[in-house]
Amino acid sequence: MSPISILLFSVLFTFIGISLGIITGLVPGIHVNTISFLIISSLGTISLFVASLISDFGVTNFELLLFISMLVIGCLITHTFLDFIPSTFLGAPEGETALAVLPAHEMLLEGRGFEAVKASALGSFAASFIALLLILPARMIMGNPVNLYDRLIPFIPLILFIVIFVLIMQEGISLLDVEPKAVAGGLFLLSGFLGFIVLTPTSLYTYNWTLVEQEGVPTTSLMLFPMFTGLFGISNLLVSLMDNPDVPEQKTDIEVQMGKKSKIRGIISGTLSGGLVGWLPGITAAAATAVTRIFIPEDESEETKSREYITAVSAVDTSCAIFTLVALFVIMKARSGAMQAILRINEANIEKWSALVEVPELFLLLLFAVVISSTVAYLLTLMIGKKFSTIHQKVEYNKLSKGIIVFLVLMMFALSGPLGIFVGLISTVIGVIPPLYGVKRVHLMGCIIFPIILFFTGLDMYIIEIIL
Repeated sequence: MSPISILLFSVLFTFIGISLGIITGLVPGIHVNTISFLIISSLGTISLFVASLISDFGVTNFELLLFISMLVIGCLITHTFLDFIPSTFLGAPEGETALAVLPAHEMLLEGRGFEAVKASALGSFAASFIALLLILPARMIMGNPVNLYDRLIPFIPLILFIVIFVLIMQEGISLLDVEPKAVAGGLFLLSGFLGFIVLTPTSLYTYNWTLVEQEGVPTTSLMLFPMFTGLFGISNLLVSLMDNPDVPEQKTDIEVQMGKKSKIRGIISGTLSGGLVGWLPGITAAAATAVTRIFIPEDESEETKSREYITAVSAVDTSCAIFTLVALFVIMKARSGAMQAILRINEANIEKWSALVEVPELFLLLLFAVVISSTVAYLLTLMIGKKFSTIHQKVEYNKLSKGIIVFLVLMMFALSGPLGIFVGLISTVIGVIPPLYGVKRVHLMGCIIFPIILFFTGLDMYIIEIIL
């Protein structure tokens, strides 16, 4: 293929990926990882189909697989922008956006749901380009000559312990206010054991079945949707229904009410935290999101804290997606389902980025897809977010919330089966505890952090022997 043809088809397949990202971002329960696994499982068929469409252009196998990879990147980056919209307006979060549900929901009840979406879009868009600027420094620090990646792995449990301790100690009005700290610690352990059981493969999973078959997707991964939806989505909607909120008319002609200093702090902290997720095993986007709260000063107003936090959460998500791509070429490790797909698609073509000045061609072309999808996704987020705000003005919130709960339960059953319903029920019961006791929902991220700590300390096998 000529360079112009490669460029044009790269743009075309990136836009196809963006279209898929709109679907995964806006429809609860459908994730980029689902699309990635489907592509891997049917790669031969997809390759033959794409090759037949562009055979007249003399496409090589490298170029063919490149275009499919750009589709994955377009879907991934777009998803990190748009998944905040259903979290805000529908209360249907994923792991990456779960912790931002409450601040965004509060802004929705103030008529500022679109402002929350704009803050999110700002965080993702700024993080995407800052992450691109940080690629070379990150390559030198995490790879040779510093090799920080290898040095940090033994300290992952300690890092997570510190994060947990700081978050728990922030509860209450003083260090001596023990009760909220005890509740927070209990919630961390309770959600942690739930997450450990859900993420541990057992014979029980063999009896489960789903209406929608997802070939190649681990059964434990299918349970993440009902767990997060119960902990952060349905529980949040139920508490709102108890309060019987009156959702006001949403303001669409509005700017993000946050100072320049807060914007920069949220973007930088989120981008750097997301960067760690891209490199280190076990450090999830949710864990990095929890870390970003530490950087928000206590003397800031609650309104500013909410906006800064939303900006940081979204920056984490998008930055993480980009740095997982960098890590794939620097340390040859796939840190996400999308990167596993790209690794499988290009097994014969993936080159390690060993010499600083010899950047792999495939890597550069995939970064081109990142730039395109980030720019388009930013505009799409504002456009679709504004449309959601308009729709909300015409719908009764109580009826909408009940309808969403029913929809989420049906999605649990279709995607995760009867066992998913059971997991969702338990998660919902746990999820209503934080607002009832006045502590932050962040402690419910123990569902991911606790199993990670057990795995890296080697305690997971002992607990499995006890409970199974």
